[in-house]
Amino acid sequence: MTKPVKPDTLQNPFQEDADLKAYFQQDGKYVRAPASDQVRIPKGDQVFLEVDENNSRIDGCRDSDEGLHSRTSELFKMVYIPPYFRGRIFLFILFIWLFAAVTGVCITIVPLVFGRLIFARIIPAYVRKNDVYAFSIGIYILGSALYCIVHIRKGVEYIRSTFAIDTDTPSKVMRKVSSVGLRILRILYAYTAFALLLPSLFALAVEFYFIIPLHTYFAVQEQHVIHFVQSWTLGLLYVKLTTRLILWHADSRPAEALRAVTQKGYLDPDIKIATRAFIFPATLVLSTALIVPFGLASLANRFNIFGSEPEQKMLVFRYAYPFCLSWVINASGFWLLLGVMKGWRMRIKDEVYLIGERLHNFGDRSKSGTAALIPVGNRIET
Repeated sequence: MTKPVKPDTLQNPFQEDADLKAYFQQDGKYVRAPASDQVRIPKGDQVFLEVDENNSRIDGCRDSDEGLHSRTSELFKMVYIPPYFRGRIFLFILFIWLFAAVTGVCITIVPLVFGRLIFARIIPAYVRKNDVYAFSIGIYILGSALYCIVHIRKGVEYIRSTFAIDTDTPSKVMRKVSSVGLRILRILYAYTAFALLLPSLFALAVEFYFIIPLHTYFAVQEQHVIHFVQSWTLGLLYVKLTTRLILWHADSRPAEALRAVTQKGYLDPDIKIATRAFIFPATLVLSTALIVPFGLASLANRFNIFGSEPEQKMLVFRYAYPFCLSWVINASGFWLLLGVMKGWRMRIKDEVYLIGERLHNFGDRSKSGTAALIPVGNRIET
């Protein structure tokens, strides 16, 4: 790219210089403009004061060193403005407003209307619909469709390169088809576990251990309804917060395992590491946390331990989860306390029996003020 020049005397610069690509034509003007938004211009005064290249007024008035549009004031700077400056600024602001309006409509109104149409097809009319979920469904579907349209060429090229093998080798075709099929199954397995299974278990655990007991405590006569879609959405938030918390400790083993799952990309997850490090342990712990209190509550109601009334049995089911949680917390605290007490015992034993004693080789003379431990038979005497 050729550097633009400012022709002063050339009438036809491109004819004089064949290599010239662009040049600066000074068809605007120099003005003194406010240097910041904090400069207050009195009503009726002009914002721009036209000057020449030497920053001298061209209106014939005397330049003052003080006051509005003064030559030495730091509140005003000499700048160059192109022709039709006001019209250009007006069009710039107008286009910004139009862009914001169109973008706002496309990002908010269109997904919201699309989500409402989907809700109207799959959810009965008497069910109340939340616009937040309608907007989320609409923007996810439309965003995914837009992403596929934008990257459709890369997808076609990938499919062609993947199946670009000889047609006279059926074994290669079958191996390639099985490889692609297994990859699709891995993707479905990983994203189903992280986007559906774990969020649902997280949400149910929070519901049974915290929300339902609190609701029962403050309004025992009211019926508690679990909204699965809302709970699943909160479960996604819980899983996301958990991953952020894991990645916060970047050098830990869970963080390394989480990075290893997506090391080859989000479309080629390592399901072995994901299953061994996250899916199986989290599913086992959460399922146990949900099943064990329910089994204990069922056993207690079977033998009418806390009463035979339906209300009492309902309370047993609702309070079984925080009861088990309190037992787990107490047992963990007791176990930690035993470990601390064991450490105290060892420290006290070391301080009582191993102070002021130093081991010496057999036959060495003990120094003044120190005791020599001399082995006698199976004993060590001082």
